[in-house]
Amino acid sequence: MRAIRAALSQEEEETVPDPTRGVSLVMLSVATSIDALAVGLSFAMLHIRIWYPALVIGAVAATMTTVGMLLGTRLGSKFGRNTEIAGGLILILIGLNILVQHLRE
Repeated sequence: MRAIRAALSQEEEETVPDPTRGVSLVMLSVATSIDALAVGLSFAMLHIRIWYPALVIGAVAATMTTVGMLLGTRLGSKFGRNTEIAGGLILILIGLNILVQHLRE
C-alpha cells in the first residue's frame, strides 16, 4: 500500500530506503526461511525425495528473478509510477484471490 500511495503522490521521493539492507533484509530472510521450512516439512511428511523438486524450484526461482529484474528495469524506466501502481494492485488482487479461495472452502 505504501508503494501505491507513494506512486500516486505528486511529490518526488527524496530518499528511497534500500530494501537490501538493514531490518528489511532480515525480515525478508526470516520469511523466506520459514517458507522453506514449511516446504521441507511437507516434503518429509509426504516422503518425497528432495533433489528433483529442489532443482525445479531453484531453476524456476532463478529464471523468474532474472526475468523480473530485466523487465523491472526496462518497464520502470519507461512507465515509472504507473508500473509501481500496477504492481501494487496486482499484489493486492493476488492476496484477495487467495483470501476468497480460502473462505470458500
